[in-house]
Amino acid sequence: MEGINNTNITCLPDEIISLILKNNDPREIIRFSVTCKQFYENVICNDYLWKIKYSEIFPKEMVKIVEEHCNSNWLKEIIQYYKLKRKNYIELVCMSPKYYWRINEVSLEDVKIFFSFATETNLSFFYTIYILQNIVKTGNYYLDNFTILKPLYTLTVVYYAKIALRHLIQTYLAVKWVDLHMRQKLTPEVVITFFVQWVDPTCIYSDEEVENKIQSLVTKVKGFLRDVHSKKNREQDVEKYSDKQILSALSQVIYKSENFSISSSTKVITLNIAKVIDKSNGNAITYAVIYQAVAKRLGVKCELIVFPNHLFLEWQDNDMPHKPLYTVDLITGEIKPKRQCPFSQSAYSRYEYSPDSLLQYVYSSYMKSKGALRDCKTQNAIHLLDFLETRQLNHNPYRNFLPYLVDHVNPALTTSLNMKFIQNDHMQLILTLSNLNTPPEVAYHQVQVKKHRDSVKYAVGMICYHKLYNYMCCVRGWEYNGAHLRIPIDNNLYFGREQPFYRVIAGDQSERFVAQENLIAVTTPFRIYCLEDHIAREFTHYNGFSYVPNAEKKIEYPNEEHVTEVFRRRFVNVATP
Repeated sequence: MEGINNTNITCLPDEIISLILKNNDPREIIRFSVTCKQFYENVICNDYLWKIKYSEIFPKEMVKIVEEHCNSNWLKEIIQYYKLKRKNYIELVCMSPKYYWRINEVSLEDVKIFFSFATETNLSFFYTIYILQNIVKTGNYYLDNFTILKPLYTLTVVYYAKIALRHLIQTYLAVKWVDLHMRQKLTPEVVITFFVQWVDPTCIYSDEEVENKIQSLVTKVKGFLRDVHSKKNREQDVEKYSDKQILSALSQVIYKSENFSISSSTKVITLNIAKVIDKSNGNAITYAVIYQAVAKRLGVKCELIVFPNHLFLEWQDNDMPHKPLYTVDLITGEIKPKRQCPFSQSAYSRYEYSPDSLLQYVYSSYMKSKGALRDCKTQNAIHLLDFLETRQLNHNPYRNFLPYLVDHVNPALTTSLNMKFIQNDHMQLILTLSNLNTPPEVAYHQVQVKKHRDSVKYAVGMICYHKLYNYMCCVRGWEYNGAHLRIPIDNNLYFGREQPFYRVIAGDQSERFVAQENLIAVTTPFRIYCLEDHIAREFTHYNGFSYVPNAEKKIEYPNEEHVTEVFRRRFVNVATP
């Protein structure tokens, strides 16, 4: 019994200590290691433990990459990740005090520090992307639950994280587009995945995942062919079937067996090939791309032809004497003889697939589905026009990208572009692109502190209702006296009256000045999601009653919290703390 009483943790075998430690956070493991020399040696040299911790943080593909390129130095990579994480956190929190007073938007030149972080090592680019994406996802989780974890997980920080993500991923994708274009590898599935990646940088849309999903459909079509046409010989190769048999089987699998349904809207989720195949619901564009990709892998040439206002799948039956042309109905999958186009010189004239035309078509379809509403994703889509040089602006963040890349991308390079492990030549190219533009002239608005007066009824951040025009809005600011304001009405300007006027953003995302007499406070307010990309620069979160001003907004309007609380107690019956 005396021996048992003297037993302590240092007597435990190293294997038992490893099993205990693997349930802890890496930072806690490091702290444990500095308690004594024995534990330090056990922890620092324990590749088994650090591989487990690394695989808990990152996807499986990253584990293979570290094994292949980094000699399985798991602890080194984890330390690199946490150092990058800290630097990204500090920089994001500092962005609001630095850029809030700017009149113009945060630009590519303003986020160059993130490019420095992302190009420290071959893995740093993916680490930086992964860190920023997690900030957006975690922040949205807390915000959706009406909780706030300052200073990081706020609307404001998430807003700046999205901007940094935008420029990092879009710069990477610019290199990818030109590289694949020169190699003539911009297949339809690559183009549509490129667009989804460009528009929604907050998620990783993997080309490998898309390929795996397409291959799963290829396997199902092969199985269907064997079941229907080869009852006697189920091992018959797909090459033994005619093109028409393969396409008929493909239509049967997609539109009957898988029950694919067509969505009229063009959204990220209906353009995401992997999700569309999983959920059997997508846009007609996506089905055209999936159909063409599966047919190609089964040895059938089925062209995806794109015009400004429509697209179709074209197939030529080479087994027939006159080689007639057919089209595939994207709604039903039916193979129909192609009708003669009135603008064609011949009924059998052929068109060619163009990745640029497909990208423009997907863009126009996406923007048409979004309508008048604008958010972070539509802004990302608009930047696609900037990259393709189809929009002329004084300050285009990507105005120099395309000509530079055309001159400097070498298609003869054997190394392919990979976000998870960026080779040195590609890494240097991305860093160079971030420094191509000269910084624009910066304008700042003057700070005018507005302390609340009794005449000002509503507070910044409150949700109000316009009595005349029947719309909800969020208050972003106010003037004591609107008599000096020039307000448009019926295509003419008139001056405001002697009463407070509020600068609001309406539910349709329009910004207006509204007289106090025309506003009433909403007694049961709710979070207005479609406005948050527009007001995130000014507010930290929605607290269940109103949007809470961030530190910079409070400098301009220091007394709003008291006014909001008065309304909150009146409408929500909140008890006095």
